[in-house]
Amino acid sequence: MTTATAPTSTGYTLVHADPNELDISANVRTGVDITAAPDFIASIAELGVLQSVSAVRRADGTLSVRDGQRRILAAREVGLTSIPVMVRDQNADERAADIERVTEQFNTNEQREDLTSGQRAGAVAELRDLGLSVQKVSTALHVPKAYVEKAGRAGRSERARRQLDDRQLTLEGAAILADLEAVAQAEPWITEAIEQIFDNRFGFEYRLATLQRRIDERAEATAAAAAADFTARGFALLHDEPSTSEGEWYSLVDLRTADGSAVPADAPEQAPHLWHVHVHETGTVWVDKATREEVDEDDIDFDTEDDDEAEAYEELRHANTVEKVTAWGHEFFLHHDSRTAAGLELSLEKIAAADTEGGGDAEDGLTPAQRKAARAEAERIETERAERRKVKALNRAGATATEARRTFLTGLLSRKDVPKNATKWMVTTLATHGDVFTESKCSERYAEIMGSPLREVTRKVDGATAARAEVLLLARVLTAFEARLTGPQDAKDYWRFSSKHYRGMVGIDSYLTFLADSGHALTPVEQAAIGNITVGAAYAAVDDDA
Repeated sequence: MTTATAPTSTGYTLVHADPNELDISANVRTGVDITAAPDFIASIAELGVLQSVSAVRRADGTLSVRDGQRRILAAREVGLTSIPVMVRDQNADERAADIERVTEQFNTNEQREDLTSGQRAGAVAELRDLGLSVQKVSTALHVPKAYVEKAGRAGRSERARRQLDDRQLTLEGAAILADLEAVAQAEPWITEAIEQIFDNRFGFEYRLATLQRRIDERAEATAAAAAADFTARGFALLHDEPSTSEGEWYSLVDLRTADGSAVPADAPEQAPHLWHVHVHETGTVWVDKATREEVDEDDIDFDTEDDDEAEAYEELRHANTVEKVTAWGHEFFLHHDSRTAAGLELSLEKIAAADTEGGGDAEDGLTPAQRKAARAEAERIETERAERRKVKALNRAGATATEARRTFLTGLLSRKDVPKNATKWMVTTLATHGDVFTESKCSERYAEIMGSPLREVTRKVDGATAARAEVLLLARVLTAFEARLTGPQDAKDYWRFSSKHYRGMVGIDSYLTFLADSGHALTPVEQAAIGNITVGAAYAAVDDDA
């Protein structure tokens, strides 16, 4: 935060700014140790910063320090929250000079290999903040565009840069961490979730990606037409389905009117300001691309997919005229603080569920048998909600695990030779599971992971070494098992498949175990899929409080 006084005749304005908010990255190499000057620190602690530092204000509003780095570091060291800064706007020539400075420092230091991973990311982020496009940064620094995109995100976070240097995160993970920290400014609960992830001391990247997916799902749900419609009518959104067993939230079935009758289904519509709504995914449906009307899956000829010239069989629909979309449902909830304002009371079933066995209020008019039945019904409803929360969390973790696994496969299959014992594994596994090559979406998974169609394998083998040809064979086997694991619909719920014969999942234990032996860290959902841990243990491990 800054406060300003009148500008001077030189074009500078004196402001008082938090030293922690000043950008002192005048050189891409960081690491000045201010603690080596204890007398200077003591002087700043006693007298404060008497001589103002100078800075220019960039287009994005940040203050880039031109002179006074040691004063700023000392101020930070002693905990000052405000120091004097002489500020003027950055001109076009200075911006060009900054770009030239960072580019030259990056390339010169890179050749000497003096820069750390975090410093390289910081340099990329600085160039992006100066307004250079990904393509221009890529050209100037002689690095791939994919690196610039991720480093530009990661470099904006001090913690992400530190995690890069400590090799706790890959560049992808550091970029996700920086993105999460940016979102956390608007949603403080994310900061706590990040701290919990790093408190676990393992699986940082997977857990960060799962948290990111959770946030993305929230955004998707919020953007859904149904959610937008509810908020327009005055309802507050609940991003996560609440539990109704702890007395904080109630659903319609938990309540009754003052005369004891059921709450009308339209009661929330009469007082939307008192009610919350949870919009949730109920699955997927096929719809007509033009009319958006739902189409029965049995009425679609999937053999015509991606072939505009093909004719659909008899009365069936051409696959290119439909698309699969997310289906949404909703449920209303009332917070206990709003129950009185809404003029509603707890239902007999809710009262009975809250009573201890054999006790209770005699005025509720229930017999012991009715009380027991009401309690069982309340428990059934809450069990269903808990199961939905568990499925949602595990599916989210399953989708994240699939992305990580396929990234690992891409790296593994880009090698010049196969991992140790790969040939032995292929011979043994295919002797039992040779039918894996008939798996639906087998070719699609190969193309996705290898970056080229299966039909090009012959051409690749012609010019390959014997070792690389063996890698191509391994790619064919592994991508076929990947297709078996996620199925034709690229399912996220393979955590259910500890029974190997469920949905033809035979052999996936051998597949995932081979990946683990080759360096892939199996996630909780993958462990559950092959029976190494229970589904309950996997749910506990995903650290999802939804």
